[in-house]
Amino acid sequence: MTVFILTALAFFAVGRLTAAPQLVPDDGPDAGFARDMQAHHAQAVEMALTVRDTSSNEEIRAVAYDIATTQQHQSGQMYAWLQGWGLSQAGQAAPMAWMGTGDHGADHQSAPATAPETPMAGMATPEQLQALRSASGADADRLFTDLMIRHHQGGVAMATAAVNLAETARVRDFAAGLAEAQNAEILALQELRARL
Repeated sequence: MTVFILTALAFFAVGRLTAAPQLVPDDGPDAGFARDMQAHHAQAVEMALTVRDTSSNEEIRAVAYDIATTQQHQSGQMYAWLQGWGLSQAGQAAPMAWMGTGDHGADHQSAPATAPETPMAGMATPEQLQALRSASGADADRLFTDLMIRHHQGGVAMATAAVNLAETARVRDFAAGLAEAQNAEILALQELRARL
């Protein structure tokens, strides 16, 4: 699971290398991405911690731990961006509004459309989260990998949009790295799922 550890180190370096202050509009794509991706990551962390605390599969537990720690760290970086830009953590716009109506290079086959009851692409519904909390054993492991693959696909779609729309190099670079890392994690999760 070294891909997850290397991902965390790469994001730490990107955050440090692109730390110059810059004015960012409150309703722009940079702020929208930072806010929405924090919310997206929060759900991934919740799912990862849920399965890590209940799974007896050491590989699942390791993957879940890596996802939780990496995405918590990334969320902290995005929180700090908004703070540094003098912007609130919560915006006035609806989730994903910063993306506009175009696909911005998103792969609609790998990133499923957002369901009416979910605010962002790839997000699990409340019912799916409850099913994960209630599941156990191999059923929980399989459900976790299924949900996380879809979640990452939604994250890749958001990151791809940010690469194309963001006004700051910091956000574009971060989003490009995130898309690459999550695509790699999708492949690793698919391989893991096939072994369950």
